[in-house]
Amino acid sequence: MYLNKAAFQLNSILTMAISLTLFSCGSNKNADQDAPPLTKDTVVQTKAGGSEKEPEETGSFTLPSPLQIASIFKKAGLKFYPNVANPAENASKYNAGKISQALNLGVYSADLSYCTLNKQSQESKNYMKASRDLATQLGLEKVFSTDNLAERFEKNMGSDDSLASIISEMQMQTDMILEEHEQTYVSATVFAGAWIESMYIGGKVFEKSREKNVSFRLVEQMSIADNIIRALKSHEKKDPALSVVIADMSAIREVFRNFAGIKALAQNKEDIDYSKIDISDAEINGLIKKIDEVRAKIVKG
Repeated sequence: MYLNKAAFQLNSILTMAISLTLFSCGSNKNADQDAPPLTKDTVVQTKAGGSEKEPEETGSFTLPSPLQIASIFKKAGLKFYPNVANPAENASKYNAGKISQALNLGVYSADLSYCTLNKQSQESKNYMKASRDLATQLGLEKVFSTDNLAERFEKNMGSDDSLASIISEMQMQTDMILEEHEQTYVSATVFAGAWIESMYIGGKVFEKSREKNVSFRLVEQMSIADNIIRALKSHEKKDPALSVVIADMSAIREVFRNFAGIKALAQNKEDIDYSKIDISDAEINGLIKKIDEVRAKIVKG
């Protein structure tokens, strides 16, 4: 998700189906006829920039959408808790620069997905507006005017499959516009914010519910961190503030790499099978704490 228009190849590489498996669609009589139903998990193959002198930062990266990450957590037992997501009214305070705005647009895209999946209609409307406000500050107002996405979102509030399609369309429109304006580094930053917020929400729900499936998904989603860091590093020279984002992402990854099970696998040079890793309560709590710290910096603005 979120990087290169030329590489928009939607692939079904995971086995879960967002609309058919995770949504209780019921009647579709109010479904948006213009939006095809989202019937499978999709990701976008993305290519980062770089040079011959930086081979480690080149290549294709696979990043799932915020909606997909929220769906994975939802299937694992993630429940809706009020006051976990970043308040929508905070959108007006994010004016400290493009990177801060992009990170918080990502945060709100994750919050929007979380509320939509959990059938929180008013909250979903609030986060759609917050996303629109931040997108406008980033010069992305066209995303919401194209095909009347914002209006269609409210019109189809009772149709979960259409809402999923509209959110996915909104995210792809964002990517294409940023690509056209040669600002793919903003896309990578938006995704970093969305991933951090998704992990934050997962951590808060785990602390409240102690649902083991949610903690497993937290660990599993750490596999995305490397690709996010590589994508950000490939654009690091675009904006000095990206170095801070990279450092924060790397700090989260370092906590994970110090898990005893991860260190053992690394020493044995084995591929990581997350289902076989024994994670202690102290380790998962440490990971959640670090995610909390990074997320607090982002939403502070």
